[in-house]
Amino acid sequence: MLNSETKRAFHMKTKLLFSLAIFSLSTFADTTFTTAEVAAHKTKLGVIIPTTSKCIERIYDDHIDFHGRYGVSKYYGDRRQDYATRAGRLAALKSYNAPASLIDELTPISCIGLTVKCLGEGFIAGGQKATWDKILSNLRSNGMDGTFLQADLRKLGWKVLYWNPDPASNAKWDEEDLRLSPLKPGTVWNPVWGGHAYRYSQLKKTGKYYNVPVDDMTMMVGFKDQQPEAFKKAPFFVGSAHAGYHVFPGSFGHVIEAHSMRNLDSILNLESSPFNPLATGGGPRWTKTEKYRSGIVAIPPGF
Repeated sequence: MLNSETKRAFHMKTKLLFSLAIFSLSTFADTTFTTAEVAAHKTKLGVIIPTTSKCIERIYDDHIDFHGRYGVSKYYGDRRQDYATRAGRLAALKSYNAPASLIDELTPISCIGLTVKCLGEGFIAGGQKATWDKILSNLRSNGMDGTFLQADLRKLGWKVLYWNPDPASNAKWDEEDLRLSPLKPGTVWNPVWGGHAYRYSQLKKTGKYYNVPVDDMTMMVGFKDQQPEAFKKAPFFVGSAHAGYHVFPGSFGHVIEAHSMRNLDSILNLESSPFNPLATGGGPRWTKTEKYRSGIVAIPPGF
């Protein structure tokens, strides 16, 4: 007979697989790019990628400088309901003894928001505003899920890599996800969950991660706390964790990520770290309940 712990683990695993099966029935909208758009994108990468990389670095530096001067972040989380109104933001500034005059400098941010802002700057600088508008429209139609962005970039010639530093830990991570972030009544899925074992199994069977075709499922797999040297050559990347729940841009193996739920006085509203989630000081960064440990990453053609 099964003991209580074994039964509990079995039921947790069964519930997770059932929930994932339901959650994965969604399909991606089909963004279409012309042959000319794809060709133009490749010729403009020399402008798009540096512009995008400089943008995320500029915003991070601006965040650090602003916080150093005022003790609050210029960039506030756009999922914080208490910051959704001007009055709420003024109250937050007051609570942290920051000047009320900063109110007009405060700027909403999120993980996908940072990525979209900077990629948009890159596409526009490269003369591909119309192409970017297609991507942004599809992204907005699908709840700003980062995997839709990655799927569209792939259609423009980018390569999608699956990342998971230790697949042998998938089941352990899944059980921890369920314990830390249990389901709310009436729901069948919690977006913060990684679904690591299921996603990895489906990837090996179908070649897709959450409906996104994957071009490489080995280079960024099993690296533990030693980031693959080859990945550091990519001048820019768009990463996602847990089927698009968290999105993080970066360059040359380094992540710059934004968060949408932290306090206004947190210097960790934006973070910079090596793309190395199991290493001390690595990213994408965890919280007490959100532990990002697998997903996909899109890199430009040629890298």
